[in-house]
Amino acid sequence: MSRFIIQAKRVLAENSKVLYGFFGVVENSGLFPPQDFINEFFLVGYDPCDQDERMGGWSPFGLTQEEYTQVKEWWIQSHPGAREDSLGESCWDDWATALLERFG
Repeated sequence: MSRFIIQAKRVLAENSKVLYGFFGVVENSGLFPPQDFINEFFLVGYDPCDQDERMGGWSPFGLTQEEYTQVKEWWIQSHPGAREDSLGESCWDDWATALLERFG
């Protein structure tokens, strides 16, 4: 397993437990972002929704298609019924906004 898969799983698991972590919203939505979108999130190195910096940051990284598939499968296995969905958006910021409007 690549270090990026391990890092992605750690970031998502920790972020979903942080009071204002964005992946807490994702977790309750039943959705999962497409590869390009989640890579935008990982490349920032912190969660902009975590304004109190309860989680802290991480070294920016991105996932290959194969790594993304493994992380997505792990997420779906941990969140039965979850599915990948772009919500008709073309980037992380728009996807995050659309998700918050629907589920936040």
